[in-house]
Amino acid sequence: MKKRKQSVSKEEAHIISSTTSTKTSGENSGQIPVEIIHDILSRLPAKSIARCRVVSKDWGFTISCPYFADLFLKMSSLSPCLLFTFHAEGKWSFFSSPESMLISDQKSSSVAVDSLSHVPIDYPFRVCVPACGLLCTKDEWLLSGKKYARMMICNPSTGGFKLLPKVKSRRRRVLTYLGYDPVEKVYKVLCMTSCERPYIQKAEQHQVLTLGTEKLNWRMVDCPVSHYPRPRESEICIHGVLYYLAVESGSWETSMCMIVCFYIRSEKLKFIVDEAFKDIKSPSTLINYKGKLGILNPNKSGFTGGITNGFELWVIDDIEKRTWWRHIHIFPPLWDTLVAQIRVHIVGATGDSEIIVFSPSVVSNPFYIFCYNMETKYIRRVKIEGFGPVTGQNIYTFLNHVENVKLIT
Repeated sequence: MKKRKQSVSKEEAHIISSTTSTKTSGENSGQIPVEIIHDILSRLPAKSIARCRVVSKDWGFTISCPYFADLFLKMSSLSPCLLFTFHAEGKWSFFSSPESMLISDQKSSSVAVDSLSHVPIDYPFRVCVPACGLLCTKDEWLLSGKKYARMMICNPSTGGFKLLPKVKSRRRRVLTYLGYDPVEKVYKVLCMTSCERPYIQKAEQHQVLTLGTEKLNWRMVDCPVSHYPRPRESEICIHGVLYYLAVESGSWETSMCMIVCFYIRSEKLKFIVDEAFKDIKSPSTLINYKGKLGILNPNKSGFTGGITNGFELWVIDDIEKRTWWRHIHIFPPLWDTLVAQIRVHIVGATGDSEIIVFSPSVVSNPFYIFCYNMETKYIRRVKIEGFGPVTGQNIYTFLNHVENVKLIT
């Protein structure tokens, strides 16, 4: 993992001196048990942990142990973040804000984001939906135009990153997803090469890579159904299962929609196909709806003020029995007033699944996101400040991001 030299703030230095002094002031003074030190440190921001890690070998060892990483993740999952990321001026930048700021009765408000980290990379790319605090770049070969571009795993909270081995393929495009299994506590990257000829679109050579192994290698997995992931669609990982939308191989505009389930632990692919899914339009967004797979489906081709008037929420009640329900949400008149002609897309739903967030795909000045409460039918606009003098860049906005101090190996 690449590391960047960090400085320690006065507050962090006070915590360090307070805890280390008990270890060096003599036997009779006593020592703070390591469990208490872990508990204290787990309440610091991830940026502070990254800086404290380089204070000394002892501190580096204490903070790097798996027990502390799990404890920190458990604490941070109680306060998920709204994450923004974009590529500009030769670097991949990350900004965040507490998700709690989305809960307000004000029609309009502003929020200053916190700069998390910057990763050097000299070409544009797409980004997978985060999985348990980590991100993976996506479709790099297609967008960068570089023959030997490689995918990258990154931890936005610490700035740590790692290049992945080149995928074995002669195809120009590789489709990528990142998933996490909470039982085995393992991250896996699923990728598939893409055959894209006129009237023929097909995913081929499904491969998986497990992070944290001594030697990173891609290995083939069987795929029982020929399919092609729907373009511009998001994915989501829920309880160790990675879900994404796809169509039967062929033209994605005319083929029937299906839900693909990739089980992280067993590395098996399963498919949910039903005639009713033909009504799921593109682009749709997958969400975690109270522990179940949810699909937010626009009632028209996009979410621009004056063009659309709402969306559908599909919830898959039982994956195995293939039962679901759907509900139509109609925007209040205030939607057209606030959004006007800004073209936005659905980011997702907050952890309690009540607030739906919409965001533009390009950085602008001013930059707004929009929050719709499905319970109260109330909509509000939030001005995001703190990106700096950047405009025109593709921006990726994610909900329910958790800070993670895990080292990428």
